[in-house]
Amino acid sequence: MKIGLFGGTFNPAHNGHLEIARKVLNEFGLSKIIFIPSGNPPHKNKKDIADASHRLRMLELALAAEKRFEVSDIEIKRKGTSYTLDTIKEMQKIYGKNAIFYFIAGADMALDLPNWRKPLEILKLARFVAVERPKFSLKKLPFQYRKKIIFVEDMSIDISSSDIRKRVREGKSIKNLVPSAVEQYIGKHALFI
Repeated sequence: MKIGLFGGTFNPAHNGHLEIARKVLNEFGLSKIIFIPSGNPPHKNKKDIADASHRLRMLELALAAEKRFEVSDIEIKRKGTSYTLDTIKEMQKIYGKNAIFYFIAGADMALDLPNWRKPLEILKLARFVAVERPKFSLKKLPFQYRKKIIFVEDMSIDISSSDIRKRVREGKSIKNLVPSAVEQYIGKHALFI
């Protein structure tokens, strides 16, 4: 069984995340993709991140119509800092030795890979799929990482969670950037203001 693990802050989940997941699911013939919102990410500014319960709920709303997409709160439940290596090892215990994992990350996250905990071990445990994004050149990654990464090119998705948060703060519309249920949830809970 081939399973995608889509890690990230998802602050908030947006249509770009869904488009990436659909493309990777089909391109690699995955059985499903599990979205894993980070609980306590080591490389993010904590003051700009919505509470984990909100990020989890927004993902559940965004994925409601997608049969082969799931959400896992594995990192949110874990105490302390969330490390990808620990998550992959936990997923191996859950799904067994026959599962082949594809860890999916945006170019911004992939560029930071050398700073992750034991990145070369991560690359041994899972196939690392880096999705290219405008303004992020993965050619900057050292060769020892690049040679072990599967690159998904030409997504031409120019949606980012940081831009969505900025638009919310400025009172601008986020329609068509996030699923409508997520847009309503953000408004109802006055997130990112």
